[in-house]
Amino acid sequence: MHPLGRRRLAAALGLLAGLFSGHTRADAEAGAGPRAGSGARSLSPSEEAPLAPTTESAVSARPPLAAPPSHRRGKAPPRPSATLPPDVPRPGPNGAARRQIAGGLTAEEERSHAADPELLALREAERVLFPEPLVGARPGWSWEVPEAQRPDDVDDSGLPPALGQAPRPSPDAQADAEWLKGLTLPNLPVRFDPHVVKYLKFYRDSTRGRAIGRAWAKKSGRYAPALRASLARVGLPTDLVWLSLIESGHNPTIVSPAGAAGLWQFIPESGRAYGLVVDRWVDERLDPVRATEAAVRLLSDLHKRFGNWELAMAAYNMGHAGLARAIRKFNTNDFWELARYEAAIPWETTLYVPKVLAIAIVMNNRRAFGLADVEPDPPAAFDTVLVSPAQPLSGVAKAAKLPLAEVERLNPAYLAGRTPPSEAGAERRWAVRLPKNSGVRASTELLAASSDSAELEPFKVRFGDTLDSIAETTGASEARLRSINALRRNERLETETILLVPRRSAIHEPAAEPEVVVVPPRRFHYPTRRRVFYRALAGDTLGEIAAAFGVTEAEVFAWNTLDGSARLQSGMVLQLFVKKDQKLELVRHFADGDARVLVSGSPEFHDYFEGLKGNRRIVVAAKQGDSLGSIGARYGMSVGWMERVNRRSRNDKLETGERLVVYTKRDAVALSPTLAPEPLVPVAAPHPEALPPLASESPTAELWGPGAATNAAD
Repeated sequence: MHPLGRRRLAAALGLLAGLFSGHTRADAEAGAGPRAGSGARSLSPSEEAPLAPTTESAVSARPPLAAPPSHRRGKAPPRPSATLPPDVPRPGPNGAARRQIAGGLTAEEERSHAADPELLALREAERVLFPEPLVGARPGWSWEVPEAQRPDDVDDSGLPPALGQAPRPSPDAQADAEWLKGLTLPNLPVRFDPHVVKYLKFYRDSTRGRAIGRAWAKKSGRYAPALRASLARVGLPTDLVWLSLIESGHNPTIVSPAGAAGLWQFIPESGRAYGLVVDRWVDERLDPVRATEAAVRLLSDLHKRFGNWELAMAAYNMGHAGLARAIRKFNTNDFWELARYEAAIPWETTLYVPKVLAIAIVMNNRRAFGLADVEPDPPAAFDTVLVSPAQPLSGVAKAAKLPLAEVERLNPAYLAGRTPPSEAGAERRWAVRLPKNSGVRASTELLAASSDSAELEPFKVRFGDTLDSIAETTGASEARLRSINALRRNERLETETILLVPRRSAIHEPAAEPEVVVVPPRRFHYPTRRRVFYRALAGDTLGEIAAAFGVTEAEVFAWNTLDGSARLQSGMVLQLFVKKDQKLELVRHFADGDARVLVSGSPEFHDYFEGLKGNRRIVVAAKQGDSLGSIGARYGMSVGWMERVNRRSRNDKLETGERLVVYTKRDAVALSPTLAPEPLVPVAAPHPEALPPLASESPTAELWGPGAATNAAD
């Protein structure tokens, strides 16, 4: 086909496509059609739909065209006002909805968790300094630092040839070599790897880098002297103090989105493994002294395992198990070699070790990096007093004649505003830090003053306990318990947690009315077991409940009518048969003797639950012409409720004399008389030995057989 004809055909096809979609050229010019936000999806050039075929055969194969549909443009939708009235507050974003969509913390919340501004600024700079490498791609920006050298190409000074003895070095490389050789090195092994050099140039030459360095040089005065002393006491390099600076910015209360906390950024599991208490009362990761003791032990153990500080610091960042796997996989124990391999160690760890070494060099060469005029903050100094368990910080502040906020600032590890309680007989003393020269006065006053802790006693949380159940057990109000223990809203209480309860109300008085529980119509008899009951909480699983009572999940299923694919609902009561000597002090439960047991579906079951609503359950006989609706109307029941109770359709034809169940008010009278009861048939008195045993003589009188509920209804 001639090119001109091909172009005309393509134009015609485009117009026909517009006709098929219900739009005309005028519509397109007037802006008709989908807009952003109305379901439109714009295609990138690579996603554009392919052109329709323009061959004659393709055109002839198309079906005949229908007439284009006609339509009128509707009325434009109303437009909202461009601005809100001045007296109307502008709505803000829904934080809960954003967290649900984000699957966790939002980006703003993650940034706010990293509360140290210098750490945030350094992370932003690293995205430019060290763009994460892609296979086959070269980063688009660099400081023109020479490429990484192999270990055997490094001279005795630790400098790569391009910075040291390489033949014919460039003027810039020669200047870098002279500058680096003039620096005082920390007491950590240093290799001038290109990553280290790039960090050093950032701190020396970048405005942002110099600002970060000055801020850290000032902050370091607060904790660095004490941390250095702790490291020196056990023979570790004192410049490991800068690892803590990179971890937390020397902010002892910082918490990462991943849950790491404190000067040394321990996660809870690692902190507990190294002797830190982390529970709802105290988090010693936030205590600079205790956290440093744990960090010294951890760093010492990592160095003993891996043999050098580059690997020990890498393991501190990524975990010792992951680093050991990478060493075995790539068959090298050289950190700098691992840092060059694809997928060997995390990119964060690749930068972590150079970052620590670089800031250690900067802080040992403050004049070279323009920090000589920075005045460090004064070292942290405080007095320590030992106080009893459950001592409120407000009482310590009052004894020391100090503002409570100042005492709380020095003791961020006490999460509930008081020292943790302890069990009876375990009177541990807790350290509270106070400003310098105030400890003696506080100790004297505390000995003479009475504390509210004398009016409180510990209560150990059992499996299945809730704040409501503890309030019922102790007689204290929920509000009082929340206030004493600083309980958060909807906080789930962990088993064996120690709470404080008022001493005068700690004695449990059993409820006057027994617990009402419903059991399936099945009989169970175990000579060596006893029956107990457990009321489920939201989030409970069968595995947790079975483990708490020393039984199996299969047994819990057998004893209760449960569906394994469904969740337990809060308030369900499970019956369990435990060994007679099973210890259940730490499990909330109630015994068989404290319960009123109702068999599901039995007459007693219905009588009880209808009685709660002021109803009574009766069985009536249908008259000729009766229906579910007419019988229900006589007793004040809807036809739908009659269907539900009698398990049959409202359209079923009733036989005269057929028995039906109705629920009616206790004092109600039927609107029309029911069938008169038939006279009793005279019977002879039975022999005494033929009488059934009394309920009190049967050990399982409250349990029913499989057909008991049905028989009772008859």
